[in-house]
Amino acid sequence: MIGRSGVAKVVPRLGQETLVQGFAKWFDPTSARVSRGGLMARSERDELEEAALPAVLVRRNDLPVPLAHPARSFFGGLPKLPPQFEWPVAEVTANETPETVALTFVAQIDLAEVPGSGWSPLPKRGTLFFFCSSVFVGEGNPPCRVLYSPTGGGAYPGRSPPPNLMPLAGTDGDAQVRWLDPALDFHSKVEFKYPLSFLPFRDVYSDQDAAGGEFMIEELCRVLGPGEPRAPDLLQSRRARDYEKDEDWPFNWLLINYVVRSILSRVQRDLTPGSYYKPITDEVATELKRLRVGAIGWLERCRALTPMDEVDADTKTAFRSWWLDVVQAYERIDRQVRTYAGQIAEDLGYAINHTIRCMATQGDDACDDAPFEYVANLERQNHWKAPTVEEGQRRHFGTALHQMLGYGSGPQDATEVHLEDMLLLQVQGDAAFFDWHSNIGCVLHFWIDRDALTQLDFSGVAATYECD
Repeated sequence: MIGRSGVAKVVPRLGQETLVQGFAKWFDPTSARVSRGGLMARSERDELEEAALPAVLVRRNDLPVPLAHPARSFFGGLPKLPPQFEWPVAEVTANETPETVALTFVAQIDLAEVPGSGWSPLPKRGTLFFFCSSVFVGEGNPPCRVLYSPTGGGAYPGRSPPPNLMPLAGTDGDAQVRWLDPALDFHSKVEFKYPLSFLPFRDVYSDQDAAGGEFMIEELCRVLGPGEPRAPDLLQSRRARDYEKDEDWPFNWLLINYVVRSILSRVQRDLTPGSYYKPITDEVATELKRLRVGAIGWLERCRALTPMDEVDADTKTAFRSWWLDVVQAYERIDRQVRTYAGQIAEDLGYAINHTIRCMATQGDDACDDAPFEYVANLERQNHWKAPTVEEGQRRHFGTALHQMLGYGSGPQDATEVHLEDMLLLQVQGDAAFFDWHSNIGCVLHFWIDRDALTQLDFSGVAATYECD
């Protein structure tokens, strides 16, 4: 552990000596003893080496895959549960009313794919299934369940979602994607499926100190490479005027459908009494109703066409003109309703990314029909970026890093509270997820008591959720 003084010290974790000794036989720590510019004294490095714990980075695919993809370890999608297992349920409160619902499926991990022969305390074979409430508002310890099967991750087909599966972020939850209808949209309740890969690394417990931060940067760059140069996200913080100059959208009717539904959801909310701190005027109501009529008209056109069909030039021009009219209308009624014009442009960026994800689930070549820059931009969200010194000290990097074992990280005190437990899985906020867990400053942990792990008893796994 690294104390606030910046001096490393060994953390007295149960079974740590056995874990580290086993890992040392597999990995030679002398290969990572190079100090950057002499910033770290040799004695500090020795103590860091002694305190480091073996861990596993969990990396996801850049784009989602079809549900039928044969991956045995993955985020999202549908769990390949043995037939004797029930989909876990729990009581969840998204607003004020608690309800008993089937929990959100987070991940499936086939332990045979996880490195750790000779040092990992995890079973060498079998599959872990992670479920959790996707309502995090006011929840530091969200309801969760982890199931273990001794069978491999490909032994059974994906389980169909139960009728009572909770919507992502809960019924009417604050982080729910309003333009996805739980009654119609599969991905309003089920995350996209991302195959996983695993890389061993060494983890240290640091307290925003230079020595621990330097160690983590060296270790992550050893495993992941130096990282790509940082580039601004093509769609993040884009303004309406930027989209007006961009001729690449809309590229199919599915995108038109999502854009229209996002606008309609905002218009409907702005027309709802009490949605804003002051009543809307008759003039504003008339303008909103005009926008609603236009949106409904476009939805009717969408229903008559195949979602992946290309949009002809005349329709493309007409739709872009209508969208810009919506933006200008919201500029005129600014501060008179809850929605502001910038959110319309923000929603378009989300809809573009969501459409590309939907296309990716249709097969390897499906994204060829989307603009290359949009697809590449979505893929870059998952690429390892060259880390900064400050990121190393904070253990908060520009790329979502998920892991198993080790100390873990988080903006609050979960790693300290659970220092004697085993970290089964840490899922950092990731743009791959919907709004319930897309904030990279948030971390979801799954912890298990060490004795319980030895006995393969996963009934007491606890989840913690933290945000900075």
